[in-house]
Amino acid sequence: MYNLLIVDDEPRIVSGLYEQFLDWKPEELNVYRAYSPLEALAILTGSKMDIVLTDIHMPGMSGIELQQKIHERWPRCKVIFLTGYSDFDYIQSAMRNGGMDYILKVEGDEPILAAVGRAIERLRDERVSDNLLQRAREQMQAAGPMLRKEYISGLLQGELSAKAVDRDRFEELQIPLSAAENVLLAVGRVDQWPDDLRPSDKSLLMYAIQNVSGEYMNTLRVLSIPANPSRLVWLIQPAAGDAGPGSVAETTGWEACAAFVHGTMSDIQDACRTTLKLPLSIAISSVCCPWPTAAAQYMRLEQLLQRGFGQDMEMLLSDAVPAPSSLSPEPACLTKQDIALRLKAVKQLEALLLGGQKDEFFVLYEDIAETARTLQIFPAFQPFLVELEYAFASLFLSYMNQWGLLEAVTVSREAGTLLHRGAFVSWAETEEYYRELSCRLFALRTGEQQDRTQKILTMVNQYIEQHLAEDLSLDKLANHVYLHPTYLSRLYRQMTGTRLSDRIKDLRLKKAKELLAAPRLKIHEVSASVGFESAHYFTKVFKKELHMTPQEYRDHCCTEQS
Repeated sequence: MYNLLIVDDEPRIVSGLYEQFLDWKPEELNVYRAYSPLEALAILTGSKMDIVLTDIHMPGMSGIELQQKIHERWPRCKVIFLTGYSDFDYIQSAMRNGGMDYILKVEGDEPILAAVGRAIERLRDERVSDNLLQRAREQMQAAGPMLRKEYISGLLQGELSAKAVDRDRFEELQIPLSAAENVLLAVGRVDQWPDDLRPSDKSLLMYAIQNVSGEYMNTLRVLSIPANPSRLVWLIQPAAGDAGPGSVAETTGWEACAAFVHGTMSDIQDACRTTLKLPLSIAISSVCCPWPTAAAQYMRLEQLLQRGFGQDMEMLLSDAVPAPSSLSPEPACLTKQDIALRLKAVKQLEALLLGGQKDEFFVLYEDIAETARTLQIFPAFQPFLVELEYAFASLFLSYMNQWGLLEAVTVSREAGTLLHRGAFVSWAETEEYYRELSCRLFALRTGEQQDRTQKILTMVNQYIEQHLAEDLSLDKLANHVYLHPTYLSRLYRQMTGTRLSDRIKDLRLKKAKELLAAPRLKIHEVSASVGFESAHYFTKVFKKELHMTPQEYRDHCCTEQS
C-alpha cells in the first residue's frame, strides 16, 4: 500500500488522474488530491506521502517550492512534476532539487502511470538497498559488544534454549568460540571497590580486567563479558584445532586448556591487585561442559562465590564436588542448578503465553513437567515441586487478572482449584490441570482475536453501506475503527481476500443497479447518490465491470419488467 497525492490548480486534471489511480491494478494506492499547494501541505502535515504528482506552475507557490517542503516532512517521498511547459530551466531546477521525474501534460495518462510505477519500484528497491543493509551492518558491528553480552547472558541465565546455540548466530555476533565444542566457564567478582570511585570508573576498570585476562590467556579462544557491575564471566575453549569434536587431540587439548586456566587465574588475580588495585575472586569450572548445560554450570559457580571461604576476599575456587552421599539420593540426570533453571523457565512460559506462541509454550511446558515428574520420586525434592506449583499459580493468575479472563476460565472450573494450594492430590493432577488451563487460555485468546477482527470488518462494511454517497477514503475508514490506514488495508485484504477499494466499488455498483432499475433518478443523480466523482467516471467503471453502460442496463431492466 502506497500513498499518492495529486496536486494541481486545475480541478479537471486532478479529478481525471484521481479516477485513473483509483482503478489502477498493479498496486493498491491510497489516493489523495489537492487543488492548491496550501491544501497539499495540510494533507502532508497529517499523512505520510510516498509519491506526489504536482504541477510546477501554481498560484501562490510553485511545485518546486512545494517539493522542498515535502522533503522537509517526508524525505523519502518521490516527487513527479506535471507541467504544460517544456521549459528546460524549470525542469533542471526540479531535478536538481531531488525530483524523480517530469511529465508534460500533453503526453497523456500513460506516461504518468508509467512514472508512478517507476517511483514505486524505486521505493521498493530502497527498502532493501545495499546502503541500508550496509548501514545496518555497521550499526550492528558498533553494537556488537552489547549484543554479544545480551546473547551470552541469555544463555547463561537459561533464558535461551539449546537451539539458540548456533554457528550462524556465533558468526553473526562475531563470537570467537565454536558452537559445536564444549566450553569452560569461569566467573570473576570484584570483592571491593575504592570508596571514591565514580560509577563510570567501574565500567572502565571492568574493561581493564578484561584486557588483563585477555593478555594472560591469549593462546586460547576466550570471550569475556561483564555479567553485572561487579561480575565478569569468561567462556573459554582451547586454540582452534586443539579440541575439535572427534579429533585425536580433543582430550589432551581440553586437559591442557583446563590446567592452563587454573594455573593462570592466580596470575590474573595478582595483576589486578598490583596494577588496578582491585581484589578479585574467581570461581573456575573443573571441567568443560556442553553449551546446553552452561547455564547450570554458571549458576554453580555463582553459588560457589556466594558461599565463600575465610575472609571472602581474593578467593580462587573450583566447582569440583565430592560424589553424592547415598543417604541423600538425587536424580542422576539433574542437579539443583538444573532444577532452579527449570523454575526460572516458568517466567519464559509467561512471555510465550503473552506472545500467543502456543507451540513454543507447550514444548517448554513439557520440559518443565518432565523435570517435575523426575523429582516427585525423591522426597528431598518435594519443596521444589511446591515452589513450582506456586510459580504456576502465580503465572496464570497474573495473566488472567491482567486480561480479565478469570471469570471466563472459572465458568467451567472451581476457582478454589487455582487459588488454594493443596487442591491437587498428585503432581500428575497438577500437571494436567495447568495443561488444560493453558489450552483454554490460548483458545480464549484466539477466539477474542477473531471476534475483534470480525467486529472491525463488520463496522467497516456497515459504515461503507451507510455512507456510499460520501467520501470513503482509507483515512476516514481507518479513523472510524481506530486503526492505521495501512494496517486496515492489509488486514481487510488478509481476512476477506478482497481489496477494500474493490469492496467499496462493488457496493456502490450494487446500489447503483438497484437505483437504475427504478427510473426515478437520472444517470448523473444515481452516480452522485452512490459516491462516484462524476457521471463520466461512473459510466466508465460501470461499463468495465458489467460490460454495458448505465443507460443500457436501465433499458435492459425496463424491458424485463415490461
